[in-house]
Amino acid sequence: MAPKILLLQLRQLGDILLTTPCIREIKRAWPEAEVSFLAHPMGRLVLEGNPYLHELIIYGSSWTEQAALLKKLRRASYDIVLDFMYNPRSAFYARWTGASRRLAFPSRRDFLFTESVAQNPEVEYIVREKFRYLEQLSISPVAQGLDLPWSAQHAALSEKWLQSEPALAVAPLRVVLSPTHRRVERQWPLSRYAALADRLTRTWGAAVLWIWGPGEQEFVQRAMCMAKEKTYLAPATSFRELAALIANCDLFVGNSNGPSHVAVAVDTPSLQLHGPTYAKTWCPLSERHGALQAGQSSEQKRGPIDLISEEELWQALNGMRSVAEASAQGRQLVGVKKTWKKLLSSGQGGIE
Repeated sequence: MAPKILLLQLRQLGDILLTTPCIREIKRAWPEAEVSFLAHPMGRLVLEGNPYLHELIIYGSSWTEQAALLKKLRRASYDIVLDFMYNPRSAFYARWTGASRRLAFPSRRDFLFTESVAQNPEVEYIVREKFRYLEQLSISPVAQGLDLPWSAQHAALSEKWLQSEPALAVAPLRVVLSPTHRRVERQWPLSRYAALADRLTRTWGAAVLWIWGPGEQEFVQRAMCMAKEKTYLAPATSFRELAALIANCDLFVGNSNGPSHVAVAVDTPSLQLHGPTYAKTWCPLSERHGALQAGQSSEQKRGPIDLISEEELWQALNGMRSVAEASAQGRQLVGVKKTWKKLLSSGQGGIE
């Protein structure tokens, strides 16, 4: 009988996106499994249309919605629950299901689970860390790629905008800058982003695009005003329109924020900037996706993000230039990219 499995990652957008490889890798190992996912309404932005997901369950805040959710969770008769968040709310939901196997990393809520998943004492990429749940189920994950479905519908906005700006349409290299983060201590100084934009334009001949989300436009425009060379403010986008836009660029440079994970999901070469957060946790650290860690020489191996100098960043970017240029050549051959590439064929087979 096919197992019924529930994954819990209630929020944030980046954390939900970083859990998508687990959905796919479960389906790779157990094609007949029914995999459901419980999340905050923001989860729709990432998970709707995921071909490996049987059901997306959204929880609400009203008493009526909570009662309906608890009834649904109890009646579903899940065999396995994987709680990637293991906070009080998610742990309660996990226990309420009554599943015979309930897994989570060690916490004060261990009594609500049937199994504790051993963590690596060393810092590791969060996707790799989540795979430890699967390995406890005797599943051997194959690919770490993130899944964020998008289509020609989502690409239409960026296609129209890029074509309306002649310099962008024919640019030999498109570079996305993402200077935002909801926490000030995770923002590399805006003046340095402006200087970087000028250097990319003058030295590489790149067209520089600034991306932004709700409530961030004025902040990004401040950086644009500091730049001496012409740069471009991206239009307002939905989450998947943003994915399509980044997919049609050749390099992403930004703080460790939601868009940095989108760049990884669409496999546009990227360089993340980290201060108080560990780069090893939030970046796959591959040839296509690199990171700079502030304060590496300190005892904590991290520090204030402004410790990353402009020259240090420029040196790292020069090391990625050939990768970005190869990406640009591929983009120019294909034209506008209008859809995402699935890592698992038809939800059942091997790598495409």
